[in-house]
Amino acid sequence: MTAYLSDECFAAPETLIHSSLEHCPEADFSVLVCVNMKEHIVYVRQRPHLHTFLERVAEMFEIIIFTASQSIYADQLLNILDPDKKIISQRVYREACVVSDGHYVKDLTVLERDLAKVVIIDNTPQ
Repeated sequence: MTAYLSDECFAAPETLIHSSLEHCPEADFSVLVCVNMKEHIVYVRQRPHLHTFLERVAEMFEIIIFTASQSIYADQLLNILDPDKKIISQRVYREACVVSDGHYVKDLTVLERDLAKVVIIDNTPQ
């Protein structure tokens, strides 16, 4: 997931969390996802101080999560990270990405924000 931050907007998940299909006893939570008609348990660890970070950032910026993940998976995570839907103002998913050389590329124009005022926090170069 990508995080975007500006005086207008902050939009982020592998940036906010780490997830794995491998059993992880230190996981903060797990979610059940269906991939290719097969159910998988995804174990999720939150980055240290994640909630404090999000709450403070949300006081100053709009938070938008733009992820190359499918909405059926990302929504499960985001509903846990922001159950009251007070921190994350917008969610953008894989469906808004452009496929280039086999990679999902995030098209920031879908945010409909002044991109000169957007800061991106992401763990991938695409």
